[in-house]
Amino acid sequence: MTTMSTLGEVRPEHEPGAELVLLHYLRSFRLPVLDVWSACTEYGQLSRWLGTVSGSAGTRSVDLLDGPVPGTVTVRIERCVAPHELVLDLDGCILEARLTQVGVLTNLELIRRHLCPTDAPDIGPRWQYLLDRLTAYLSGAPLPSWSEYPALAGEYR
Repeated sequence: MTTMSTLGEVRPEHEPGAELVLLHYLRSFRLPVLDVWSACTEYGQLSRWLGTVSGSAGTRSVDLLDGPVPGTVTVRIERCVAPHELVLDLDGCILEARLTQVGVLTNLELIRRHLCPTDAPDIGPRWQYLLDRLTAYLSGAPLPSWSEYPALAGEYR
């Protein structure tokens, strides 16, 4: 398995009249797209690297295992085109995941939209951390700890 990019990019978001940014991440895995999709969507797999998932019919709750957000996160599925596209509303925040398979590689593109530029240093390391946990889970490596990630804030300024 290879990781193409470890840090996210802060990019301008092209919303008329708004000075917002988005966070963009790209990872590549030497796995079939269905394996990566399953790790991101199946309750049993999510419980191994993200947290306990409950609920159904479009709205779910996730009790995170570790990380910067204590407690339960409410997740509403806005769009799902398995196994290639998933758009989520996470407690009012929009997150887009797109998976494409090219040969033996599956690319995961993750986009967190509608951020004030001053919020990117706080939010960027959070998604970096969750992607690193997914990467570790898929490769069978030990899961990282959140304590290592706040220091990455400067990379998102």
